[in-house]
Amino acid sequence: MLTLIKSTVRLLMRSKGFLFFLLVTPIVSTLLLTLNTDSELLKEHSTAEIVELSESGSRAVYAADTASFVVKVYDGCRSQLSEYALNKLASNGLFSVCRKDVRSTSQQDVTAQIKKDGFEDRAGVIVFIKSGFDSAVINDRLADGIELFISSDDSRRQLFENELNDILANIHRASDICGGDPERIAAMLDSYDKSQPVMNISEIARKDKIVLNDTQTNSAVQIGYAFVSITLGFIVIGAFVANTVIKEEHNKVFTRLLLSGRGTAFYFVSKFLVLTILSLILTLILGICLMFVSGLHLGMPMPVFLIIIFILGVILGSVCMLTGILFDDIMSTYYATFALWCISSMMSGMIFPLENSSDMIKKLSGIMPQKWFMEISKRLISGNSDNAASMIFCVAAAYLIIILSVGSVCLKIKKQQP
Repeated sequence: MLTLIKSTVRLLMRSKGFLFFLLVTPIVSTLLLTLNTDSELLKEHSTAEIVELSESGSRAVYAADTASFVVKVYDGCRSQLSEYALNKLASNGLFSVCRKDVRSTSQQDVTAQIKKDGFEDRAGVIVFIKSGFDSAVINDRLADGIELFISSDDSRRQLFENELNDILANIHRASDICGGDPERIAAMLDSYDKSQPVMNISEIARKDKIVLNDTQTNSAVQIGYAFVSITLGFIVIGAFVANTVIKEEHNKVFTRLLLSGRGTAFYFVSKFLVLTILSLILTLILGICLMFVSGLHLGMPMPVFLIIIFILGVILGSVCMLTGILFDDIMSTYYATFALWCISSMMSGMIFPLENSSDMIKKLSGIMPQKWFMEISKRLISGNSDNAASMIFCVAAAYLIIILSVGSVCLKIKKQQP
């Protein structure tokens, strides 16, 4: 076995292509780890402000947050009370309020434009605030001051109507205290809102969900990008080792080995050990590169990060080596391993988040080893390292047992073929 390992390693070290990937992928991974990503770009935020629509861009569909219930407002009053009502709607978080100033537009033209919006704009409801809005709300004659046009069957419309009714009712109750003065009513309502406790939800956590802050999210994103780069090196190692298996089979090396009394499992284990040695070399090169980076924040100790990289590399390299043995063709092996790298990187969630994907995609991502090692990394980054070691052991053991068993069986079947 030692002779097989030495000869395979010497053969691979003479390949310029192999040495290129062995040296370049750790350098690229190091550069990716030094990138400073902005986690704010990775989070969805609901605006709490009124979106003003200009004359050139009067469609709410282009300006609003379409993930919220879009409310388009034609404001013909622009008083303190109408401003208060719209700000309360926008601050609710469920609605995206877009306003168009129509104080200089006739009511007939506004009505015609609203009918046109029903076909051309994507708003859940259109609100027309008339010029006499203040007196209409104060005197409880809402039909004279505000008009609603329903333009969708979105179930959130009822929530909007309830919220608007509550706001208008509060304005009317405040008018009884302030004597019908709009300025005093607006000042009183603002003072009352400021005196109320503000609830700020920073994160929503479940027992089975890992919650990361901004700094930890940045570390997880950097590690994900580094995984994408470094796994290419491990996959290339697996392809090159598979290449040696194909060549040795064609040169009858495998046949001579069987005649000496060694079985297929012995031969496959020797190639697996070669893969392990080369993966260790690649990991050490990455560790040396990271030593020259100052101020690197991974969210976990450097040795732990390198151990995760090494185990992931051995698994992926073994999968690619097994793929090459099954194809029994050098070029087909290279094509298949590169496709495997692309698909597994995307399906594991390292490039694109999979939280909003279908259940089928989420189930398929569970097959990818990168997905599990990203979960382990997030646990370590968040400080939840209690079961990280056992999780690494279970994942690695499951994949390697399957790979070694299937690889030995495939070699035996291929040898029995004429």
